[in-house]
Amino acid sequence: MQREVDPAEQRLLKPFERVQLWLSKAETMITEAEKLNADGPQQMNNLCLGGCASKNCLSSYKFGKKVAKMLKKINDHRSNGAFAKVAESQPAASVVVRPEERPISQESMIEKVWSCIEDKDVGVIGLYGLGGVGKTTLLTQINNKFSTTPNDFDVIIWALVSKHSDVGKIQDRIGGNIGFSDAFWKTKSVDEKAVDIYGVLCNKRLVVLLDDLWERVDLNQ
Repeated sequence: MQREVDPAEQRLLKPFERVQLWLSKAETMITEAEKLNADGPQQMNNLCLGGCASKNCLSSYKFGKKVAKMLKKINDHRSNGAFAKVAESQPAASVVVRPEERPISQESMIEKVWSCIEDKDVGVIGLYGLGGVGKTTLLTQINNKFSTTPNDFDVIIWALVSKHSDVGKIQDRIGGNIGFSDAFWKTKSVDEKAVDIYGVLCNKRLVVLLDDLWERVDLNQ
């Protein structure tokens, strides 16, 4: 089941609640089965006469009952896990609305940038200028527009770059938007993170909004 759910989640599909519940119960059973397995060698030591008798009959009997009960429990659970589908499409791209100011003079600029975003032939859009002219404000308004204006994007990502950020830190911020936020993932190499991010986003129509960008960023990374 997990082998079906993992690829679905990588495609940003949402596992059904009943599937998540099934997996949770399966994890509990695995823990119980591992404990029984760990107790197995001690029970084997109780056997004698080629395994036909036990030095501690009551202990062996109880252990055998536990094993039989666990096997039945596992088989029943497997029978209940025959799902035709394990996941469904997520709702429209979720956008984290950010606090904004809306100077009237920027309205026309927002529409110009939005027009470029909707143009499928445009891959990269740059907003540049001196510090304090309103680039972050404009980018914030564009980000929030995705929550109010119909669009066909699957993923919207906001990442603060800042002057001294390296590729790894940018990957961490992007990864945090698509589910890669645990401490182990952050210890991966730049190349490993790039593979993980690409695996999730390669078939998605997405927008990545990079704020406070001071130098060129290699988007292939």
